Parts: sequence; C-alpha cells; structure tokens
Amino acid sequence: MSDATAVARTTTTTTVRERRDGSPLAPWLLLLPGLLVLVPFYVVPMLSTFLLSFYGVRDFAVVTELTVENYTRIFGDWFYLRSLLTTMRISLIVCAFTLVLGYPLAWEIARARGRYRAALTLIVLAPLLVGLIVRSYGWLIVLGPRGLINNTFLAMGIIDRPFPLLWTEAAIYIGLAHVFLPFMVLGVLGSLQSLDWNLVLAARSLGATRTAAWRRVVLPLSLPGVGAGTMLVFALSMSAFVTPVMLGGKAARVLAVYAWQQNTVVLDYPFGAALAVVLLLAGGLAVGLYMRLLRSGRPGMTVS
Repeated sequence: MSDATAVARTTTTTTVRERRDGSPLAPWLLLLPGLLVLVPFYVVPMLSTFLLSFYGVRDFAVVTELTVENYTRIFGDWFYLRSLLTTMRISLIVCAFTLVLGYPLAWEIARARGRYRAALTLIVLAPLLVGLIVRSYGWLIVLGPRGLINNTFLAMGIIDRPFPLLWTEAAIYIGLAHVFLPFMVLGVLGSLQSLDWNLVLAARSLGATRTAAWRRVVLPLSLPGVGAGTMLVFALSMSAFVTPVMLGGKAARVLAVYAWQQNTVVLDYPFGAALAVVLLLAGGLAVGLYMRLLRSGRPGMTVS
C-alpha cells in the first residue's frame, strides 16, 4: 500500500514538473484576462494622457507639437506648487486621522468574537455600500449652517449664530476620513489577524505590561498593515475630487480640482493632462519613499 502511494506521489510530482517545464506560456495565459482589462482601459489611457501633456493649445485646438511648456508653467508658478503642497498636506492629515481612528477599531475587531465581531465588521464595511456623493451629501446636512451640529448648538444656547463648519479644510478632512477609514481598518486588520498572539502572552509572562507588550510586539508586527493602509489612503486622498468640491467649496484648493477645471472649463486639455501627470508622479514618489522608510529598519519603523 505504501509502495503504491509512493508511486502515485512520484507520478503526480513528475506530471506537475512536466507541466511546469513544458508549458512556459501557462503563467501568461493566467494573466491574460487581467491584461485584457488593464492594458486598454488603464495603460493606454495613462500613456495617452502622458503624451497629451507634452502638446500645446492654439485657438482652443490641441497642437501636436512636443513641448515642455505645460510643465514649465506648473513648476514656474507658485499657485500650482502651493496647490500640490496643499494636496499632499491634506492627504497626510487624512492618513493620520484615519490611522488614529482605524487602528483601535481594527484591534477591537481582531480581538472580538462571534456576533460582536460580525457587527463591528458590518459597521466598518457599511459605508462602502453607499455612493460617494450620497455620503458627502450626508456631511452637507450635518455640517451645514442649519445642519445637525449648528442647530443643536443653537438650541442649547452655546452659540448665537451658525459656526462655519462647511466649505472649510476641516470639512474636507472629516469627509475624506469618513470615506477612506474602511481601507485603513482593512489594511491594519490583515496584519493583526495574522499575528501570533502567543508572542503577546509570552511577553506578558516575562513581566511586560500591556502597553509594553503592544509597543514591543504588536506594533512592529502590525507595521506592514499600517503601511499598506496608509499608502492606500494617501493615494486615494491625493486624487480625491468629489468630496473636496462638495465639502470644501473654495477651500478645495487641491490639484485634482484644477486639473478638472482645465479640462472642462478652460478646455486646455494638455495643461490639464500635465497637472494630472504631476499629481500622479507626486503621489507615486511619496508612496515610494514611504515604502523605503518601512523597509529601512529605522527605529520605530522595523518590519519583521
């Protein structure tokens, strides 16, 4: 019986090796469905946008003559540089906000059991079932001059007139944090669920307090999830458009809004494409630097 089993295993292993060695196109065939979607609907538009950013405009018509005038205009004008810095600052603040709120929530979900865990997971994922515009409109009702917060404070006599909560950067922070919080929670939760909790028990048995065990064991092991959630939230915040426009109004001085204006109002498509490319490269560079920081093994950022 054992000889037959050994022969079967050997035959199966040989067959698998033959398949692996004899069909080098198999991995590419598995990638083919994804490539058929990504190449025409993502890669080609991105390359077209990049090429368009080197064109010019004359009499509202695109001139197909290669030039760097659009990029010279962006980096030579403090207005657009300030908009880029504002976009990155808002994205960083939203990342910090979602991390502070999301880490304890992910910790609670990872430690919870049964229906309580299912309820917490549902609460986290429920906002993803609602459209972005609907969620932003809900914050309009809450933060408006006659919204829930101002009406409550007016009724309690705390304020004499509505407090300006809407159409401010603070409203943008709140709206984006609400939109992207589930992504941060899911990123951190993945690391916490794969954590070996026996390590925490071992640290406690050696005399470590709960705070020390969390700081020396849990936090370093959960950094990959923190990094994944932070990078995702940062990238999404950099390109956010609907929420800043609806909640920020004139305070929404982010680069995505100006790129939209160039393409829909000014009709300067090459310059709008250049703004989009700069936004993409800036976000990619920031994410790349953050990944390198996580991998560098600096104190407090060690990933094991």
